[in-house]
Amino acid sequence: FKLLFLYGAAFSKKFILFLALGFAVGLANFAAIAREADLVTHGGPASRAILLRLGRLAVTILVLVIASRQGWPALLAATTGFMGGRQIMLHRLGGAR
Repeated sequence: FKLLFLYGAAFSKKFILFLALGFAVGLANFAAIAREADLVTHGGPASRAILLRLGRLAVTILVLVIASRQGWPALLAATTGFMGGRQIMLHRLGGAR
């Protein structure tokens, strides 16, 4: 609580922003993994699967690097949001049992 008090409102705004950004990227990343697996297993175009993989990796790396440059609270928030998005997608796709 002392840490929150020291950083104040700017801390909480940045934390919430990166939490939401990480959540959105997590949802998109794991939805893209599901789509990529569907393309590979059902005979979709290889170029589309490659573009999906490169795109999701690039966006994930970009967001996490930007968060890390903002400090450890932003990186913690983005990572927490990312993992929250992962859990939602796993539950939605039937993989979290």
